[in-house]
Amino acid sequence: MEVSCEGEEQVGRSRNVSLGGMYFEGRNALPIGAVVTLRFHIPTQPEAVEVPGDVRWIVNTPGSSEIGIGIRFQGLRARDVWALNRFFQTAS
Repeated sequence: MEVSCEGEEQVGRSRNVSLGGMYFEGRNALPIGAVVTLRFHIPTQPEAVEVPGDVRWIVNTPGSSEIGIGIRFQGLRARDVWALNRFFQTAS
C-alpha cells in the first residue's frame, strides 16, 4: 500500500482497515492533520482503492523501525465501500 503526502510517497503495510479508515505502518512519521492520499488493493476489487484521508494519530514504538499512523478516510467511492464490505465478509 502507498501513502502520498505533499508529493512524497511512502510504501508500507496496513494492519487494520475499516470503512472509516486504516492503521498504516511506514518508515516516516506524518504530522497529525496532514492530508494524504491512500492507494491500496483488496482481493474483492480488481482496481486499486484510492482515497483521500487525514492523519488522526501516530504511534512511535521505541526500538521499532516502523511508525504507526491512524488515517481517517475522507470519502470512499460507492464501489470501494461495496468491495470492502465483501472483503470483510470473506475475512471473518
